[in-house]
Amino acid sequence: MNNCLTTFKFLANKRGQVSIFFSTTVVVMITFIAFIINIGMFVKAKINLQNATDAAAYAGASVQARQLTNIGYMNWEMRNVYKEWMFKYYVLGSLNIKTVANGNPGTDMKFLMESYDRSQTQAVDKYNFPSVCIDFANTGGLGMCTRYLVPGLPRFESSNVLGMDEATNAFVDEIVSQKSIDCGERTSLNFFTANTWAYNVITNDASLSNLTTQAPQVASNFMGAFPQAFELGLRIRSLEAQLNHPPQGNICSDPGSGVNCNMPAGNLNTPSKERALKAFMSGYRNLGSHGSDNFFKNSFTLTEIAPTPTTIDTEASLSTILIPNGPGKTKRYIDLKLMTLNYATFYTAFAVTKGGIKVGGGDVISAEGQCNATKIGLPIPGYPLGFVKNPDFLTYYAVEGKAKFIGLFNPFNTSPDIVLKAYSAAKPFGGRIGPMIFDLSNEQRLKSRANGKSSPYITALDTASFQGTFSLNPTAKYEPGMPVPINIGSGPDKFWLTNESENVGGWIDGKNIFYGIPNMVYDYPSGKIENNSIYQAGRDIQVIARSGVGATPKAGLYNKDMFERLKSKLRGVGSGTSSQDITDALLMVKSPTTYDANNYLIPTPEVLNQELKTDSWGAVTGNQTATLQDASSQNYRVFDIQLYAPIISSDPDSLYKSATDLDAILSNYIERQAPAILKYRNAMNLVAADIFNNNKSGATGQNTGRDAAAVLSDLTVGQYQAIDSNISAASELATSPTCASISGRFVHFYTGNNLYVNPANSEKCVTPLIELMKTRWADPSLVGEIYRGKYALPENMTDQLFTAYRPGPDHDAGNTDGVQVNALNGNSDTMIRNFYSTKFIPLKSVSNSSSAAYGNSGKMIIYSEGLPNSISPEALRTNFKNPIDSKGVGFDINSSKH
Repeated sequence: MNNCLTTFKFLANKRGQVSIFFSTTVVVMITFIAFIINIGMFVKAKINLQNATDAAAYAGASVQARQLTNIGYMNWEMRNVYKEWMFKYYVLGSLNIKTVANGNPGTDMKFLMESYDRSQTQAVDKYNFPSVCIDFANTGGLGMCTRYLVPGLPRFESSNVLGMDEATNAFVDEIVSQKSIDCGERTSLNFFTANTWAYNVITNDASLSNLTTQAPQVASNFMGAFPQAFELGLRIRSLEAQLNHPPQGNICSDPGSGVNCNMPAGNLNTPSKERALKAFMSGYRNLGSHGSDNFFKNSFTLTEIAPTPTTIDTEASLSTILIPNGPGKTKRYIDLKLMTLNYATFYTAFAVTKGGIKVGGGDVISAEGQCNATKIGLPIPGYPLGFVKNPDFLTYYAVEGKAKFIGLFNPFNTSPDIVLKAYSAAKPFGGRIGPMIFDLSNEQRLKSRANGKSSPYITALDTASFQGTFSLNPTAKYEPGMPVPINIGSGPDKFWLTNESENVGGWIDGKNIFYGIPNMVYDYPSGKIENNSIYQAGRDIQVIARSGVGATPKAGLYNKDMFERLKSKLRGVGSGTSSQDITDALLMVKSPTTYDANNYLIPTPEVLNQELKTDSWGAVTGNQTATLQDASSQNYRVFDIQLYAPIISSDPDSLYKSATDLDAILSNYIERQAPAILKYRNAMNLVAADIFNNNKSGATGQNTGRDAAAVLSDLTVGQYQAIDSNISAASELATSPTCASISGRFVHFYTGNNLYVNPANSEKCVTPLIELMKTRWADPSLVGEIYRGKYALPENMTDQLFTAYRPGPDHDAGNTDGVQVNALNGNSDTMIRNFYSTKFIPLKSVSNSSSAAYGNSGKMIIYSEGLPNSISPEALRTNFKNPIDSKGVGFDINSSKH
C-alpha cells in the first residue's frame, strides 16, 4: 500500500515531465511520419516530372520523325521526276532506233542509228549514246531518224549542151538549198522536244511565249525535269528549315503563375514551332488534371536543350544551295546536301554536208545537200538530282523539364519551394532520305564515288577519240557527225567531263563547269539485289569513246535488262503508241521499284497498310482512282498523294515568305550557270561556221549551207569566215547569234540576258525561264503548302516497300516478313514500316565524349545503302558536328547512367 501510494505520488509530482515526454514523442512521431510522406511525395513528384519530360522528348522527336518522313518522301519524288525525264530521253526519244524499238542482241544496249549503206565507212554512227530524234512519218524503217545519213543530190559532169548546164545547176542548187532547210527544220523539231522535256514550265498565262509551243505534242503537257526538281528542292529546304528551328527555352502554360517563363505555350502556334509546342503539351498533360490548386503542374516549364549549332558561311555550299541569306544557313538538327549535276542530253541535228554516191565500177558521183546526223548536247547545268543527309549531323531531341515542389513540411524557410529537374532525349530512327550517289566530302563540289557507285548516273565523253577519224580532214577540229559541243584542248575551255578526277557537279564557278550525259539505275536487272558489277562501269565513272575505242558502255540503262524494264512501261511499241499510252507510261515509270525501296523512303497507300495490318503514315489516303497495265502485263493501282511541304508559307518563321524570295534564288542560280551556257553558244557557233564554210555548189559556187548554218547559229558571212580561219580564237567563237537560231533562242531562254544574244530578230525570242517561273510562283493555284501528285502502286511490290524497318528473327520477329508473334496468346503484329519512328536514347549518347559505350566500336550508324542491314564504312560516325551543348545542361553529362 505504501509502495503504491509512493508510486502515485511520484507520478503526480512528475505530471509535467510526463506531458513533456508525451509531447516530444508525438512531435517526433509526427515529424517522422511527415518526413516519410514528404519523401514519398518528393519521389512521386520526381517520377511524375521524369515521365512528363520523357513524354515531351518523345513527342518532340516524333515531330522530327514526321518531318524527316516528309523529306524522305519528297526526295523520292525528286527521283521520280528524274526517272520520268530519263524515260523520255532514253525511250521516247530513241523509238526510231531499231535496237530500241525491236530489241537489242547481247547484254548491253546500243543507241546507234543505222547507215543508209552498210558499205559506207564514214557515214556511220560511232557514238553510242541516246539522242532525241522525233519522226512521226517513220514507217517501214525508212524514216529520217533511223538513218545516220540521208544521201544528197548528185552533181553530174557537164553535158556541154548550150543552156542546159546553167538550168540544171540552178535547179540542183535550189533543191539542195531547200533540202538544207528541211534538215534544219528537223533539227529544230528535235531541239524543241529535248528542251521541253528538260525545261517546260506550266503556267495559266496563255499569253506567254514558251519553247513548248514550237515542240511536237510528245509529253509536252508535263513540267520539265529542271523546274519540277527545282521546286521540289525548295519544298525540301523549307521542311529542313522547320526541323532546324532554334530551340525554345523556358516554355510554360501561364506566365502569370510566378514561374520563370520566356515563352508562353500559346505563342508556339506556327508550323516551325510545332516541335516545341507538342513537346511541352505532352509533358504538361502528363502531370495530371488541370486545376488552380495544382501548383506542381502549373509550375512546369520545358527547355529544348540546344545541339551545338553550325553556321555554314561558305558561299554556295552544297548545304546551303536554295537557301536565302539568313538564319536558314545555321544547322542544328540536320544538314541536307543537294546533289547538283551538270547534265547535257543530246538531240539529233541534221548537218548539211557534201559527199559522194558510189556507182558501178567504184566510181563516185559528187553529191550535195546530204543530211548527216550530228548529236548536239542540250545543257542542263546544276540539275537538282536529290538530297543526302549529311552523316556528320545527328538528328535527335533533348529537353529539360522543371517544376516546383512543395511538401507537407518544408524545413527550408528561405525557399518556400524546391525546383525539381529532369532530362530526357529521343531520336527518330529507321528511315532513309536517299543514297549517297556521289562523293560529297567537298563543301562545294561533287565527284564520283569509288567502286563505280556513281557510274550509272553520269557518263563522260572521251572526245579526243573522235578527232581524226574521218578521212576527209584528219586534222580538223570538227567533222560532220562528231558530237557537239566538242572539247577544244583539255583545259577549262572544254565542254565535256572526260574522267573521274574532275568535278561532276556542285556549285562551280566559270569555265570549270564540265558536262556529262545523264543516266540512272532504274531497277535491279533481275528485280532483286545482286552483283552491282553488271550495271556499273569498270571504273569510278563511265567514259564513252567512239565505237571500237575504250570499254563498252554497260552502266545504268546501258544494261539491256534494266532498259527493257524501263521500256516495258510503254504500251504499243512497234505496233502504234498513242498519247494516252505515253501519259500512262509516265505515271507507271514513277512507280516504286525494288531499287527505290532499298535506297529511298516510299509512301504506301492507306488501303495497303490496312491489308497488311501495319502502321500507316497517311500520305496516300482515299480509294484508288484508276487501274493501269504496262506492256509486260503488270498491273498498277493509282492513288492521289498529298504531303505537307510548303514553298511559300504564311508562317512568319518560314524560309520563303513570298515569291520574291524564290525569284531571287532562281536568278542567282541561273546567273552562276551562265558561263557554262556560253560554252554551249560558242560550240554551236563553231558547228554553224563549219556547215557554212564547207557547203558550196560544185558548179556555181553558191553557198548552199547558209540556211542550214543559220538554223543552228545565225551569224554574218564575215563571222562564219573568221571562225573558220581561226577556230581557237575565243573572241570569234563568242559571237552572239539572234533568236532566229536554235543557239540564240536557247541562250536567251535560259539566261534571260540580252547581253548574250544579238538583239536582231528579238520578236522570235521566247519568254525566259526566269520569267516563266516567276509567273508560276505568283499563281497560288500552282504552288502552295501542300504537294499533290499521283501514285501508281505495282501489284508485285506490295510487300517490298517497307524497308525503313523490317525486323527479322534476330530482332524479335518470327520470320523475315517482320511479323511478331506473341508466344502466350498467339496474336501477331506486323512490325514493318516505311517511315521514321521514335525511340528513347541515353542523354550521354548525344555527346561526343562517350559514344564508344554504344556498340559498333564506338560508331553510330547513320544510314544504310541497299539492303536495310547493309552498312557501309562511310555510314559510321564516332563524333558529330552537333553534339548536345553542355552549357544547356546543369550537370556533367558523362556522369549520367541513362
